Amino acid sequence: MPSLEEAFETSVQDGTLPGAVLLAADKTGTFTYSKAFGRKSLEDGNNEPLATDDVFRLASMTKLMTSIAALQIVERGLINLDDDVGSVLPELSQQKVLIGFDDDEPLFRERKNHIRFQHLLTHSAGTGYAFINPDLMKLNAARGRNLMATKTVVECFDDPLIYEPGEGFQYSCGIDWAGKVIERLTGDTLESFMRQNVWRPLGAKGISFWPQEHPEMSSKLTGMSVRDESTGGLKNLEKSILNVDPTDCFGGQGCSADLTDYMKILHSLLVDDERLLKKESTALMFQPQLTKKGHDDLEKTIQVHEHNALYVGDFPPDCEYDWGIGGILALSSRDGGRQKGTLIWSGLPNMYWFIDREAGLCGTFGTYVVPPGEARIGKMIKLFEDSMYYQKLSERSPDVAARL
Repeated sequence: MPSLEEAFETSVQDGTLPGAVLLAADKTGTFTYSKAFGRKSLEDGNNEPLATDDVFRLASMTKLMTSIAALQIVERGLINLDDDVGSVLPELSQQKVLIGFDDDEPLFRERKNHIRFQHLLTHSAGTGYAFINPDLMKLNAARGRNLMATKTVVECFDDPLIYEPGEGFQYSCGIDWAGKVIERLTGDTLESFMRQNVWRPLGAKGISFWPQEHPEMSSKLTGMSVRDESTGGLKNLEKSILNVDPTDCFGGQGCSADLTDYMKILHSLLVDDERLLKKESTALMFQPQLTKKGHDDLEKTIQVHEHNALYVGDFPPDCEYDWGIGGILALSSRDGGRQKGTLIWSGLPNMYWFIDREAGLCGTFGTYVVPPGEARIGKMIKLFEDSMYYQKLSERSPDVAARL
């Protein structure tokens, strides 16, 4: 049976992955794992091997850092989690609720509930993503909007609500709007605020919304690849996977990072060292945040095949989940694996992270493949995660490739 490393080498050779970075650490510092496989890019003529400190486009892995920044301004007394954000985000607060269509004519009703800051952080504000929600897709198509060409958060997410705030769950742009709250209440850009308050306290120099402005980051940027539907293989992707040349810091999707620096954030939350947040704030991140209706909505998305791409990694439908602050929250444990209270999320190019405070383990998986949620890559993420638990518990190399 192949080892973990042999399984990943094979996955690169057979075209499952172009390359991958695997990082993990435990709470005590006695166990760490750091390994890179494959190539930095599939661009013709670029055979440079991938390194553990290369820079990946985080996409939605940005959401964790914006959530931390949001809790920091709560700690400073600039806003409370239950506060109505209407005065800070008038563009969002004026939006009505889209309830459907009469033929092709959109139908709206007035919003009844306030949009609270906590709603933005937990995908329960009534906002949606136009690439996920079919009604928003239809509305934007009718309007002729090219979302990839939008430059700012307000311009990109100028959509109606799709349900009453606080009365549901749909994965959305809420954390991008939370980033605007941070900027408007602090008078700072999200880049500058995070640099001062999230990255610098940990010595994390390799994270930015603007990696091209930092030579030490731009030279390390990985490529992007796409699965060729006709051959099943991977090919280089030159076009942007998100907004082209944005002028705003998109707090839900905009950062790039050296994953060894991103690990510093995960580990700080794991050990609860208070370098980023007070203990009571960190504890909130690992507590269920949704209403009964929101929880049920989340569980339904895990069960429905069309939404599976949202859940990069391994999310068995027989386990229960909720949303914390910063990621999805496991409400049940697996023997020898992730424990109840594990916080998890991911990013569009099949990126992934987890923090398990009960088991005392955190880790991240980096690659650069779209579309997200591929079953083949999900199996490799599961192999990585299972192996880290096994190695932490046994302190010897596992032979777990048979689980594939």
